[in-house]
Amino acid sequence: MDHDFVLTPELVRSSRALLQLSQTELAEKAGVAVSTIADFERGVRVPIQNNLSAIQQVLEQGGVRFTPGGVTLVHELLLCLMSENNAAELHIHYAAEGAPAVQEVVAAFGEVANGEASINAVQSVTADLKAALDALVTKHGRSVPHLHRLKKFIHALRDGEYFLLLPERAASTAEKLERERLLHRLNHPAEPHDADEGARALFGTLLERYDMSSPRTDRPTVIGSKQRAHRQCRFCGGTALNGATFKSVAHAISTALGNDHLKLADECDSCNGHFGREVEPSLIAMLDLQRAFLGIQGRGKNDGRPELRFSEGKIFHDGSKVNVQSRSISRDDATKEISIVLGKGAGMVPVAAYRALVKIALSVVDENQLQYLTKTVEWLRYGKQADARLPTVAAAVIELPPSPSAQITLHVRKSDVSRLPHIVAEFRLGCYVYVYAIPFSDRDSWDLVGFFDDEEFQGTFRHYAAVKRWSSHDLNGQEKVVLIPQLKFVPRSA
Repeated sequence: MDHDFVLTPELVRSSRALLQLSQTELAEKAGVAVSTIADFERGVRVPIQNNLSAIQQVLEQGGVRFTPGGVTLVHELLLCLMSENNAAELHIHYAAEGAPAVQEVVAAFGEVANGEASINAVQSVTADLKAALDALVTKHGRSVPHLHRLKKFIHALRDGEYFLLLPERAASTAEKLERERLLHRLNHPAEPHDADEGARALFGTLLERYDMSSPRTDRPTVIGSKQRAHRQCRFCGGTALNGATFKSVAHAISTALGNDHLKLADECDSCNGHFGREVEPSLIAMLDLQRAFLGIQGRGKNDGRPELRFSEGKIFHDGSKVNVQSRSISRDDATKEISIVLGKGAGMVPVAAYRALVKIALSVVDENQLQYLTKTVEWLRYGKQADARLPTVAAAVIELPPSPSAQITLHVRKSDVSRLPHIVAEFRLGCYVYVYAIPFSDRDSWDLVGFFDDEEFQGTFRHYAAVKRWSSHDLNGQEKVVLIPQLKFVPRSA
């Protein structure tokens, strides 16, 4: 959009006509008074800039495009692709004159007759399909750039592989898992599928009560608005209109925990700096030993792997193994156990570590959940409700596939009629798993202290109950503590 663009009453009236919106409907969507729309269209008064931007954003999201010649309505074709190893959403916007090109795209996957499109949800890769996409990219790639992504997705699949092509994303985690099971059965028809029943027994109740999401960290993923002018910070509410800036790159998970790809666009520079100084260092310090033993790469010297210094020694990972040096090492000749005293290490504030965990969850939670988390954000950003008791964090060591970055999985409760936490987060760093509840949600009726051992929680999160050993971390401390780790190496039994 041209920086000199001015939204006029005539443009608003024309846009409403194209979208068939009443003044009341536009006002509700933009979050302004009906009189604001009515007075503006009559030329009585000009709304404040915040309201003008909100009105423009609603109209543009509806498909209106403002041009020097007036307004035009742009249509959208949504293609949701899913293979066993990948998923993609393609939002193809086009004006009326672009409809023939879009019909050609649809025809590559189905049929178009008399203006009606028919596409099978289940597709398989063929040489003819790849050739058709190559031709479409050559013909329409410049005017429909998303065709390049579509071509890349299909060409990455092997000939004969089944994939899904759907007009909308899965409405729930349960539906997404059903799609995954269907693809697996189609692509592996000779395999027995008894495991499906076991998965339903373990996760069935959880999927009835929660939706799950886990953003990818193995490729560039940006959460939030791509346009800086439209960004609103999740943590302080700041926008460009009230002086907030969004120049720095905000990582949803700290780079010290191996994340370089998952980023949050809707985090202003002020909040980014605050969390980087006051919050995240405590979580990093709490996880220092885990980072070192896993060889997690962040940024800096030694390929970003941490070199931990203590008063009695140090720990570092050289890229192939972990190295421990200490002035106090003892060995029990009878048990063959080796004990290592490292002395004083880094300092941390326990409650800040909890805040860092919650900050990660709030960075990736769906935007529509933030309306219930106002008190959570105030506690996280401004330290309100500092005296409230926080639930403990459950920790366990579980053999899981290795990953170069920390991972976050959110479980968001579907219904309000339950003692189950509104949001349960699972943070994973290699084989180290931490489960915690997001505090102060308006959708919770109690303080969640002891939630992990609650009978209803154990009956819902049965995969956690199946883990034999969980430890409990109380992170309520407000004062800085110095970590003094001691290591004990026990010989493996034969």
